[in-house]
Parts: sequence; structure tokens; C-alpha cells
Amino acid sequence: MKYLTLISACWLLAACSHKPEPAASVSLEAPAIAKDETAPAGLLDAKQAGYLAPDDASSGQPAPEQKIIRTARITYSVDDFAAAKKRVAGIVSKAGGYILAETQHGDGTEKRNQLDIKVPAAAFDSCVDRLTSGVSRLDEKSINSQDVTAEYVDLDARMKTRVATEQRYLDILKQARTVKDVLEVEAQLKSIREEIEAAKGRLLYMDRQVSYSTIHLEYYQVLALSAPEAPGFFPRVGLALRNGWNNILGLVIDVIGWWPLMLVAVFLFIFIKRRWRKNNPSVTTA
Repeated sequence: MKYLTLISACWLLAACSHKPEPAASVSLEAPAIAKDETAPAGLLDAKQAGYLAPDDASSGQPAPEQKIIRTARITYSVDDFAAAKKRVAGIVSKAGGYILAETQHGDGTEKRNQLDIKVPAAAFDSCVDRLTSGVSRLDEKSINSQDVTAEYVDLDARMKTRVATEQRYLDILKQARTVKDVLEVEAQLKSIREEIEAAKGRLLYMDRQVSYSTIHLEYYQVLALSAPEAPGFFPRVGLALRNGWNNILGLVIDVIGWWPLMLVAVFLFIFIKRRWRKNNPSVTTA
């Protein structure tokens, strides 16, 4: 009995000696739990919402350059169409721009010219002011600005990600051992490169639109209705006689064009006349 009691006491002492180990493991996790519990509840939400940006401030990265596309639409009347055309060409050339497209049309009452002008963004405002200054009548002048900075930055980041992915696939292609692996990697590379080229094209287009602003210009000249545009009296009489003769000739030609119908009408007339005479002999003898 004494031996049994001694063995039990030794077993209890051994068990007590192993008890602190779980306590030590719990104490290692305790600081992380305490850190989470003591952290402010709205800190993470504020950082995600963009109110706190310590990472951006500490990174020292400059803010992205603004990408703004500017366009203007101008319509006015002029007194001298040829002088206005020469004036517009001089203003555009002095601003360092060029005429992208030009459409000129008119009738007996007015002449009109429509131009699409590209000028450097730095000279946009001054060019618009020069084009509209001194005009006889300004019908429309509107300026529009489109901020594409967010789209540009997002597209540029996506393109860089695709370029990095392309490089990883190239590394994988070097390690490919079978034809199947090579074909699968090349298919992925083809898709990624198409996306890269599309992104580059879009970025290049936006760069051009930002660097060169667009001006849609339209000017016109109203012609004087009292200005004599026709010849004198006797030439007009001769012209009327000539037009009358031409009308008669045209009518004859149109009638000749109906000869099949006229031929059928003649045959019907002869047939009906003969039948009528046959049925009414007394009228014929009289």
C-alpha cells in the first residue's frame, strides 16, 4: 500500500511538471489577439475607403499626370469667304496645328466650309480666341473637356501586368518539355500579346487626343439675293426658245417610246370599226 501511494505521488508530480507547456503556447498567440482587439474598428474601413493612405505617402510615388481631351465647336458667318479661308489657314499654321478634314459646299444662297482642326493642347485657348475674334456673327462657341486620367492609369497598369505575365510565360516556355506544353503556352502568349497591343493602341490614341486638341469649325457666307446671276433679256429669250424646242423633242421621243401600246390601240380601233360596220349595214349603205 505504501508503494502504491508513492507511485501515485510520483505520477502526479510528473503530470504537474508538463502543465506549463500548453500555457506557453497560448501566451505566444495572446499578443496577436490583443493587437486585433485593441485596434480601432474603423481603421481598416477608412483605409479601404481611401481616407487614409499611409502606403501612398510613404512610397513617395508622384501623382499621375492629368490626361484631359479638349474639343471646341465654333460656327460663325463671314463677309468674304475667300479671305476667311486664308485667315483660318494662317491662324492654324501659326498655332502649330493642321487641318485634318475640310468639306466645302454651297448653293445659290450661301457658301459653307466645315473643318476639323488639330492644334497643340498648349495653344488651344489662344487659337479658339483668334478664330472667333472679329467675326461678323458668332452663331455657336462651345468648349468641352474630358478627363481620361483614371482610364489611362488603369489601362497602363493592366498593360504592365500583362507584360509581366508575358515574361513569366516566356520563362515557362523555356522549361517546356513536350509539344503539348509548348502549344498551350504559345496559345496563352498569343492571347496576352493581343491584349498588350490593344492596350498600347488605346494608350497611344489617348496620348494623341490629349496632346492635340480638336476644333470643329464651320463658317459660311450668305450671298446677296439681289445680285444678277442670270444673263440679259435677249440671251434669256434665246435660252427659253431653245429649252422649248428641247421639250418638244423630248415629248416626241417619249411618245415614240410608247409605240407598242399605240400599235395595239390601232388594231383594236380597226377591229371594232369593222365589227360595227358588219352589224350595221344600213349605216354603211347610206
